[in-house]
Amino acid sequence: MKAQSLVAHLNDYLRLSDFVDGSRNGLQVQGNDDIQKVGAAVDACLESIVIAAQRGIDFLIVHHGLLWEKNEPIVGAHYARVKQLLDAGINLYAAHLPLDAHLEVGNNAVIIRKLGFEVDGGFGKYHGVMIGARGRAASPLSPNKLLSDATQLFGKETRGDMFGVDKISTLAVCSGAGASLLPESQAAGFDCFITGEPRHSFFHYCKEHRLNVIYGGHYATETFGVIALAEYIQEKFALPFEFIDVPSGM
Repeated sequence: MKAQSLVAHLNDYLRLSDFVDGSRNGLQVQGNDDIQKVGAAVDACLESIVIAAQRGIDFLIVHHGLLWEKNEPIVGAHYARVKQLLDAGINLYAAHLPLDAHLEVGNNAVIIRKLGFEVDGGFGKYHGVMIGARGRAASPLSPNKLLSDATQLFGKETRGDMFGVDKISTLAVCSGAGASLLPESQAAGFDCFITGEPRHSFFHYCKEHRLNVIYGGHYATETFGVIALAEYIQEKFALPFEFIDVPSGM
């Protein structure tokens, strides 16, 4: 498949033009024109790029790309990343908020489904667009059961501050650093809020307002979208993919 055809399809499928985002979403670094293999990684770090080159990947999808609002000189570590991409002929494609918000392959929607809930629409408005998702259970779960399921999904470092209702039927989910949406989740009456990074300032807030909150880790909660998007590409265009797992532990 031609790189520009894949880029054009993804730009449309992910609705990149709908989002105001600090990330420069889309193709960030041009590589080989003919795509043979897709890679998926959370971060466009040097380690991910080196592994992609070793595995013969020529189209690398990441959640956290190299280009953000501020123009960064291509020197030092930034130069090393770009040089490795160019030397290996790897196209780097970044999808930040669009890959949080998408209700089919987005981080939040995939998390909801993997926890056994049904995706019930968007949640968490940012510049007029919903970047999170909400879910509804067929039958209520106990906080302990949901926390156990979340720990199985995200890993043993998953944290649960389960101070709220003892039957959970509704979820609000915003992966990564989504804790700022916790008050919005509370105001909307969700039984539990799930995000990546905990905030110290919200601990007593949640305890005193009797809220259920699960923190799955920034990295862990943002593996789902890139994998789901790569699986979509594999199914639609018959392009093989590999997930490059370079966890940060956070």
